[in-house]
Amino acid sequence: MENFRYESRLNNGQHLTLRTPVIEDAEGLMAQMKILDSETKFLAREPDEFDLTLEQEQAFIKRSLENENSFFIIGEVADEIVANCSVGIISSRKRYCHRAALGIAVKKAYWHKGIGKKMMQACIDWCKEKGVEQLELDVVTENERAIALYQSLGFQIYGTKKHALKYSDQTYADEYYMILMLEG
Repeated sequence: MENFRYESRLNNGQHLTLRTPVIEDAEGLMAQMKILDSETKFLAREPDEFDLTLEQEQAFIKRSLENENSFFIIGEVADEIVANCSVGIISSRKRYCHRAALGIAVKKAYWHKGIGKKMMQACIDWCKEKGVEQLELDVVTENERAIALYQSLGFQIYGTKKHALKYSDQTYADEYYMILMLEG
């Protein structure tokens, strides 16, 4: 993956840096994900399920940097990792290489500051450069804030996955399958 760096001001005046992670970011990324998992029920893991070792997280970052079919960025405010976003081509098989999937996570203290939109736009731009025609994501149907963000970028709901998540309290959450058509 190419080295990416973008600097801007958030809507509250704080300085934001979006950049490609480096191996040394592993601890900060792990800390961010552990916090995120406990802040919201909208992510894929229960709070106690993030169990990567430092070496595994470092290896994940290394693989991400070496993979030309994925784009992974972090968001920093005051030298703290507050967000991450990644997009990757779904499969190298000819029938699937026109599609990519996106995932994003922002610490709750940094919601409503414009970070998610800036990160997603960077991923959309990467997809366009790679010739991706269809960008996909899943979102919990109750996550109205995220759905509004995705729709503001042009994503549309194409279906609902019933009981897509089952929480530890035995309740369920449905997910929308959303797509942004880039070409074609």
